[in-house]
Amino acid sequence: MTATSAKPFAVAYIGAGLVATDSELHGLRAAIAEFAVRGGFILFMTYVEDVGTAASAFGELVSDVWRDDVRTVIMPSVVHLATLGDPLVLKAHLERHIGGKVLFVNPVT
Repeated sequence: MTATSAKPFAVAYIGAGLVATDSELHGLRAAIAEFAVRGGFILFMTYVEDVGTAASAFGELVSDVWRDDVRTVIMPSVVHLATLGDPLVLKAHLERHIGGKVLFVNPVT
């Protein structure tokens, strides 16, 4: 990935076990994409955790954002971090790791 655009890149993460149907996953992807556009980001990749993968998508995300110098991670809500552990601790750790921000489409839930 190269930063040839004036818009910054962002990636997205959808947590395990929080999406019941393909339709719901499609809706979350669309909401994240719209949020990214409104925020002035280019959505580079969406990582989706499967129930049986034990945080492998999250691990890939962490590795990739570091390698690709991405400074923004978008998630549907804090609940998507809560499936991995304490969401506030994970958010703070990820923000330190990327030198940027974790943003929530719906910060309330």
